[in-house]
Amino acid sequence: MRLNETVSLAASGAMSLSMTHPSDCNVYLVDCGKESVLIDAGTGLAEKDVIREIEKDLKNTLSHILVTHHHADHTGGLSVIKEYFHARVVAPEKERRSIEEADESANGLDIARNAGYYPADYKWKGCRTDLSVVPGERFRISEEEILVCDGAGHSPGGVCYYFLGKKMIFVGDLLMHGGKVNLQNIPGADIRRYAESVIALENLEVEQFYSGHGCFSLHCGKEHIEKAAQAFKSLGVPPNFL
Repeated sequence: MRLNETVSLAASGAMSLSMTHPSDCNVYLVDCGKESVLIDAGTGLAEKDVIREIEKDLKNTLSHILVTHHHADHTGGLSVIKEYFHARVVAPEKERRSIEEADESANGLDIARNAGYYPADYKWKGCRTDLSVVPGERFRISEEEILVCDGAGHSPGGVCYYFLGKKMIFVGDLLMHGGKVNLQNIPGADIRRYAESVIALENLEVEQFYSGHGCFSLHCGKEHIEKAAQAFKSLGVPPNFL
């Protein structure tokens, strides 16, 4: 589903538009010029549907999959999509090992599955990563320069990807539309780190705001960051998404 001339929505679960499997996150396809990148990969429970959606809007080569964090709804489909498109996987350095080893205790899948967020028989597939990134790092894919921002708090080492030229940010599950957070009782969740990550994002000029679940904003995206940051700076906690 094309959202604008640059970004398409390739997957979305029950917490958003219900395009693919109910447990899927929002998966975004971004046209970078001569190449495209995917932001996250869904659970892998509807991989054929996700691949079909990607191919509908793909104009060039899908060269990279950028992972925001290691939770299974964002990484379960990595291995199949990587192999199908011969794409390189870019992952947060602090969560690279759990992605490659499919460590269900580290990413909290065992807890989430017992809570009913995934089918009882769901198994997470690990995936080899090709490049690990850390907050503050910049890299270029085709015509786009991308800044890696700290996204820790929802998970221990998640990141956000800010596309400087388009002033658009992909925040994974760190922030949701309306300035809500996604703070859960899961391994690696940390309210202090959450506040630090969100407040730091205020320094960016954000027009387009793309979250891992729920709605997204094609204009005035910074207001969602500012709402959450203001709550943290007032010694409070923003409203929770769940």
